[in-house]
Amino acid sequence: MSDRGGAITREGERWRPEPRELEFLHAEPPATGHAHAIADGLLWLRIPLPMELNHINVWLLEDGDGWLLVDTGMAEAVCREAWLQLERHVLRGRPIKRLFVTHDHPDHMGLAPWLVERHGAAVWMAEYAHRSSGEFLRTDPDALAARIRGFLHLHGVEVPPGVAAMRGDHREWYGGWPPLAHAPVDGDVIEAGAGRWRVIETAGHCRGHLCLYDADWRLLISGDQVLPTISPNVSVLSSAPDADPLREFLESIERLRACAPDTLVLPSHGRPFRRLHARLDDLQAHHLQQLEALRAHCREPQTAFEVLPAMFRRVPRGFHRLLAVGEAVAHLNYLCGRGDLERCVDGSGVARFVTR
Repeated sequence: MSDRGGAITREGERWRPEPRELEFLHAEPPATGHAHAIADGLLWLRIPLPMELNHINVWLLEDGDGWLLVDTGMAEAVCREAWLQLERHVLRGRPIKRLFVTHDHPDHMGLAPWLVERHGAAVWMAEYAHRSSGEFLRTDPDALAARIRGFLHLHGVEVPPGVAAMRGDHREWYGGWPPLAHAPVDGDVIEAGAGRWRVIETAGHCRGHLCLYDADWRLLISGDQVLPTISPNVSVLSSAPDADPLREFLESIERLRACAPDTLVLPSHGRPFRRLHARLDDLQAHHLQQLEALRAHCREPQTAFEVLPAMFRRVPRGFHRLLAVGEAVAHLNYLCGRGDLERCVDGSGVARFVTR
């Protein structure tokens, strides 16, 4: 089981404030193998995914005599077939020259090696994300499973020995580790399509997550950082158990407020929408509500697993349970960092959190 939190728990399982109404783009999502024009030189493509979150939006920008592609889909047959159709009906012999990866989850970069081989594309992604994906792919599956077991034990979840899911790390969704041609950083400007795109580095969902913003066209390619109807998973991973990704996520929300309020947001999942600032307010309010619920729940010492009912209407199962525990720990670590909670580890190696 991987703890690289690319999947998103089902919205119906979360406690969340009532969302504000967004203004969705009227166009229907493009059919597999086809594209919708969003602006001059900018196309919306949709790649099917073999999972509960059943699609990813990717974005194609004219790049001289070729294309700049933002994100790829997984290294799965259904994704490759979609790209073969796109090559015939949309690319029409023009190569993908640059491949911009928003972050290192498999639905966003899994087909990068395959597309590099087919098109000679140069991979652009954050240096941290590129290094992190390589470290993950080189990790022994048994060592990863043991590390996750230890993380879950620390937070009150016992996984019986021999559970097969603990060895399935989904690395097959990655087609390998592509060579890095360029590592964009916050503030860089990329010319593609008919615009100039400023790189905005964000975090919380994933370190090294990059968005692209065109201030003239008021367009934001938001990756997973801002989604219209679901909140991105913000989790502590077993590889960094003391991290504070929620603080990073909330700080990133504030940075994205510099974008114009009427920006058209181009998310990785769901439909493009306007009213960015309202959506940022929703995301912030969701997490602040979770924090208040945890403060109340931890008047008596609680493990991360024991606080899940305060955060979710139903305690998720399987892979979603791992993500839910990681998200609970993210909120608990944030409260510890603020001095609202303290963490104590008992003699059996289980951590509990209690209000100061």
